[in-house]
Amino acid sequence: MQPSETLWDADVSGFGCRRQAGSRVYVLKYRKGGRQRWLTVGKHGSPWTVETARREAKRLLGLVAGGADPAAFKAAERTAPTVADLCERFLGDYAREHKRPSSVATDERNIRNHVIPLLEHLAVAAVSVADIDRFKRAVRDGRSTAKRERGPRGAPPVKGGPGVTNRCLALLSKMLNLAERWGWRPGSSNPTRHIERYAERKIERFFSGAELAALGAAFTETERHNTENPFAIAAIRLLVLTGARLGEVLSVRWEYVNLADAAMRLPTSKTGAKSIYLSPPALEVLTSLPRLDGNPFVIAGNREGTHLVNLQKTWRRLCRVATVKLWLRDAASPAGRLATRLALELGREPTYAECVSAADFPLPVGLTDARIHDLRHSHASVGAAAGLSLPVIGALLGHSQPATTARYAHLAADPLRAASDLIASRIAAAMQGKPADAGNVVALKPKAPA
Repeated sequence: MQPSETLWDADVSGFGCRRQAGSRVYVLKYRKGGRQRWLTVGKHGSPWTVETARREAKRLLGLVAGGADPAAFKAAERTAPTVADLCERFLGDYAREHKRPSSVATDERNIRNHVIPLLEHLAVAAVSVADIDRFKRAVRDGRSTAKRERGPRGAPPVKGGPGVTNRCLALLSKMLNLAERWGWRPGSSNPTRHIERYAERKIERFFSGAELAALGAAFTETERHNTENPFAIAAIRLLVLTGARLGEVLSVRWEYVNLADAAMRLPTSKTGAKSIYLSPPALEVLTSLPRLDGNPFVIAGNREGTHLVNLQKTWRRLCRVATVKLWLRDAASPAGRLATRLALELGREPTYAECVSAADFPLPVGLTDARIHDLRHSHASVGAAAGLSLPVIGALLGHSQPATTARYAHLAADPLRAASDLIASRIAAAMQGKPADAGNVVALKPKAPA
């Protein structure tokens, strides 16, 4: 075949093979509405052979005979909104207007790392259950992210797993529901409804009294030697003393803090407006912090007018310092004997790295497996151990379960404040290595039945 030459099939009218740009393409020519139409069936090569292309041409001509216009349908497919278009509209028209900035940031990250690499070119109307099922398995196995350029400090690895997969499926479910509302998909066609989520193992870790004492000693040491950002240390102290969420503490503004009323009144949180009651230890943390000119945030960031956004590095270093102190407190244990020997040899407390390097046996994890969110769990566990009711603890933490929210509604501020003081005082005492004073337990009177 010569370039631009077309050979027409003797059996199927309008079906032919054209030579163009070094390849052979199967085409179909037909008339519709008085106009001649051209349609590309496919390029020669798997799956298109003369026979498969001829069968497809016959099928398309059957559609034409039935009144359809395959060329117009394919043109509409090319201009139909894609998943990439849906992501852009979701973020611009919905997420940034209706969700908290931290939630928007999470959505942007999941879209960038998982949705776009796997689904961006699919037409929204064509996304099927099979597409979502493949997406689910790819994200779970960590196969969703394309290679990214690494910055000077390196790009963090993007991980898969059941948890992030479930978050991505929830995100896709919302986006596809909106696509139906916007007319980009037929109603009640969301394919995520038929995809089962992964079971997730909830990890709950509570700090013991000895661990709180070690953590408190680590706080004191880092503050004495000024080895950590004081705002980061203050944020972690507030987390354990109030049981607040990380985002609530990091983003709190001075205008929300009422020292006289001993409370932080947040206009928005994960569950709406929220009051965080400040115990004397928590008030002491706040009053020790400077207010920076031009910065409205309590936990000031490194750039002017911003707040800190990540405490992970500070937290990991604190937990390693606290772990060594925990080992030293148990001098009879193998880890305690090792840490004590190193302290005598070095003339100072050894670092975590020095202990790991010197050990010829597996060291206990100590606090190195602790997460920042465990501070919130521990706040609640101390309250439960002190005999506080679950509704009171749930109200303090701002839990949003529908079944329990109604039970919290009748609680007044006074018992909540007393509960907050009790929990934080016990935590502060434990972190200072002091035994909790049972005589200071505040008895909460039950509400009289109506």
